Amino acid sequence: MHSSRTLEILVGVFRCLLPARYWQEMRRGAMLSTLVTAGLGVRIGYAGFFEQARISAEEGARLAIRLAQPGAAIEGIDPTMAVTAALQVNALAPLTFFLFTPVGWIATYLFTSGIYRAITLAVDHPKGDPILTFIDTIIHGTVGRGASLLEGLAATRLGGLLSGDQIQACRAFAGREADFVVIAGSPKRDWTAGTTVVARSIRLRVGQSRDVVVDGWRRTCYPLTVIRDVQVDRRIVTYRWPESAPPLPEPEREEA
Repeated sequence: MHSSRTLEILVGVFRCLLPARYWQEMRRGAMLSTLVTAGLGVRIGYAGFFEQARISAEEGARLAIRLAQPGAAIEGIDPTMAVTAALQVNALAPLTFFLFTPVGWIATYLFTSGIYRAITLAVDHPKGDPILTFIDTIIHGTVGRGASLLEGLAATRLGGLLSGDQIQACRAFAGREADFVVIAGSPKRDWTAGTTVVARSIRLRVGQSRDVVVDGWRRTCYPLTVIRDVQVDRRIVTYRWPESAPPLPEPEREEA
């Protein structure tokens, strides 16, 4: 049991580098992951900085030796001041290391990202590694847009090119009573079963829709039944009844 928990923590250290949506429900090892990341940044920065400082010190010493040689003085500059400036070039080592060296960039990124992830974890809004999260967001967004585009193309292919709704009068549809069937040019997502459709002051109840093949194309068909009784409308949508559609009953007939 102890070894299994240890293994789970070790796996979590690497798993929690991924975007949070992959692991936010499995946070074991998350805090350790942030500490390891920040610690690795400190270790790389420590070693890299002292190496950079050593190189800067050697270069400064060589420059000071050259400037101290006879005839090497720069016109207009005191030789003593020039040698002193050369020896003090090492003071710029931290700035040079963290701003102008790849190792410094890596060390700074690891440390700051580790601290950032630890803070987000402490406030219960965990984040993964910023770069990996950014890449995942771009890929996920691109794939999502591509999937939506393919769905749209598929819907167009299945739905064909229909300029508008086609309405037919009937007595039944799919074994249930219906007065009209609307063969939709495009799906009507707000036309759920039981919805009240108001067209030219006539109230119609939407039945259970079905997808059927019409002229080789898949269409969504919505059965409509004229409401002749009193009922509580759960949902009401208005609809412009096409001029070419079968006529609706007169309002007086409905009220009678």
